[in-house]
Amino acid sequence: MVSLPNPISHNASFMMSDYLRLAMIMPFILNSFLETSSLKENESRSILRRIQESRINMAKNVIIACWVYVAKTMRIVFESKFTLDSYDELQKCFEEEMKILPKVQLFIILI
Repeated sequence: MVSLPNPISHNASFMMSDYLRLAMIMPFILNSFLETSSLKENESRSILRRIQESRINMAKNVIIACWVYVAKTMRIVFESKFTLDSYDELQKCFEEEMKILPKVQLFIILI
């Protein structure tokens, strides 16, 4: 079993592959353990206002969706070789990230 070092005490020793691994498993972790009751009320209301929704579970869903796009983008960036299709896919991922990141920006900063 591979374990990641403590991110607080070993921040400078993290390698890009560690960040990639973390980004890839973050949607799973959030989906499994993030509860809407865990979100700060003012932050979740802010996210709901930005995504123009009223249901609180949509805040959780958009946070997870954001991490899915981050993981997809990082997967493409770290591929061993690129094709024209890879560049097109990367462009689409960047565009989706640019749409969703401003909606959850405060939550990502808090993590």
